[in-house]
Amino acid sequence: MDSQETATSGAGEQAAAAAGPGAGAQTDGQAAAAAASRGVFGRGAIYALGTAGPILANTLVTPALTRVFATEPAQMGLVVQALVVLQVTMMVASLGMPSVITRTGLATAAGPAGARALLLRGSALGLGVALLGAATAPLWGAALDPDVRSAAVVALLAGGCFVAVEDAQAMLRVLDRPFAFVQVSVLATLGGPVLGLVLLLVRERTATVYLVGVLLGYALAGLVGLGLCLRGAERSLEPGAFAAALRMGLPILPHLVALYCTSYGLLFVASGLAGRAAAALLSPALLLGAAPGVVTSSLNNSWAPTVYAADPAHRAAVLERTTVDIGSLTATVAGGVAVLAPWLLQLFAPATYRPVHFTASAAIAAFGTVLAIGYLANAHLVFLSGRTLGLALVTPLSLGIGVLGAALLGSLDLRLVAAGYPLAYLAQLVGVALLRRRVSEIRWHERVLARPFAIGAVGCALGALLPTSGVLQWTRLLVAVALGLLALHVLRRVLGR
Repeated sequence: MDSQETATSGAGEQAAAAAGPGAGAQTDGQAAAAAASRGVFGRGAIYALGTAGPILANTLVTPALTRVFATEPAQMGLVVQALVVLQVTMMVASLGMPSVITRTGLATAAGPAGARALLLRGSALGLGVALLGAATAPLWGAALDPDVRSAAVVALLAGGCFVAVEDAQAMLRVLDRPFAFVQVSVLATLGGPVLGLVLLLVRERTATVYLVGVLLGYALAGLVGLGLCLRGAERSLEPGAFAAALRMGLPILPHLVALYCTSYGLLFVASGLAGRAAAALLSPALLLGAAPGVVTSSLNNSWAPTVYAADPAHRAAVLERTTVDIGSLTATVAGGVAVLAPWLLQLFAPATYRPVHFTASAAIAAFGTVLAIGYLANAHLVFLSGRTLGLALVTPLSLGIGVLGAALLGSLDLRLVAAGYPLAYLAQLVGVALLRRRVSEIRWHERVLARPFAIGAVGCALGALLPTSGVLQWTRLLVAVALGLLALHVLRRVLGR
């Protein structure tokens, strides 16, 4: 603690003494919350480099892919769908271990040694599940088109390798090694796609060829991650501990899969409504709309551990302060992406994809990333309680609400498929908040969400409604500048405390 913080603490103690019993605890809680928020943003800035890897990869690779497959949007659609299979495979094959590894290392007596043991067993078992799925392809893939079947097999194998990447990153969060986290993330999310693009240029231009490059990238990153976490380090697990970890992790699987499908599953809705090529046209807008989530994802790498490790007496205050700060920053970014969408979409896709036509889709999806803040804040307390079974029901139901809304609205206008994203997160926010009240003794003031929700709603609404052509389109730049200044204010307020 520096001299300024010491002086502030001393002044707070004097004020608390004058105010009477209980005021000191409140002042200490506020100080702890402010320090926690600074820590989340400080460490989160480093983790952001790693978490931004997938977004950066998509930003760099998606424009190249859409141009490689400019005359074959069906192949691009197959790539998008295969990547969904890859992600879902990773989640299922992970058996929920990434979340359990972080909780074990930070909030249980097993500590890092127990977390490392879970990392090794979970990664090996995850790869085994993926290999089993690929080996049985002649059974489940008999009715599929050969191109689709081969792409699915490669996606399964890549998902198995991705398990080791996710488990290693969970362990690196426990060890608080953000730079190693960045190394593994960049290797996985940039190395594979770049290698896939190279293969497309030197071999035939098919979805399967691209996915082979992605597979190799994840395999290498998984090996590097395991080496960073396990080499020369103690790992031990008490008898029955792995079974207990599975009992905690397995109920998370429906939650994880449904959470991912909240965004990317909408592409299957679009495909069902208008064909695979239509899904490819919509995909850049959904990708762009989900991009502000990188703020939350990156900060969450330090947000969740901070909440877990907080003094129980101050945990509610820590959660409230970090929620409003992370939420406000995410909301400004979401609004900025929404208002700049007409121009950003033209970078993501060629004119044949009619990118500007899907501006409203990007803005609608962006608001979902703001609603996700409320879900995550409550989910931290659910995970901390260890009573995760309810998530296996809440999140799939929320996905069903989102998909149903997307299908109904998308039947009126394909662009409205994007509404499934905020609808699902709204349902999830409500469901997880109710679950948290049942499984956690910690109570916090959810009204702090009002500020980020209002900022996000205004910014994303302007992004959807402002003109996309003519002189008035330039008002979007004024709104973007205002949101940028607000984001700087949030950062200055947090880091200057």
